[in-house]
Amino acid sequence: MAHFLRLMTSMPGWIDTLMVLRNRLVALLGLKDLGRLTAIDPARAPGSYQPGERVGIFTLVANTEDEVLLVDRDQHLDVHIALLRRPTAEGRCEVLVSTVVRTHNRLGRLYMLPVAPFHRLIAPIALRRLAW
Repeated sequence: MAHFLRLMTSMPGWIDTLMVLRNRLVALLGLKDLGRLTAIDPARAPGSYQPGERVGIFTLVANTEDEVLLVDRDQHLDVHIALLRRPTAEGRCEVLVSTVVRTHNRLGRLYMLPVAPFHRLIAPIALRRLAW
């Protein structure tokens, strides 16, 4: 969980600004305000999070020392995120991230048209900011 918390709290400010803009725009369509990606309690211990709890804009599914699974479910789509920390041959660690978005209807597919390119852009940027 520590790697996910670090990832969220180290997001560039412009990404959080995009989330604020997203929240304002989707409110016009009646979709939920997700809040900010960086809305993480920095004082909370990573191991204290339990499945079912909210962690920023996501709900925790599973939490181990090296892997975290999160989801955000809505009527138009579900977003699943998996982060895996694993050692490298050089004695360092790498963090792998996988995201899956499952759309449920036309609104979900329409929503993802402008959002998908940002998902592809943000994940590598965020991962580069992690220094293990």
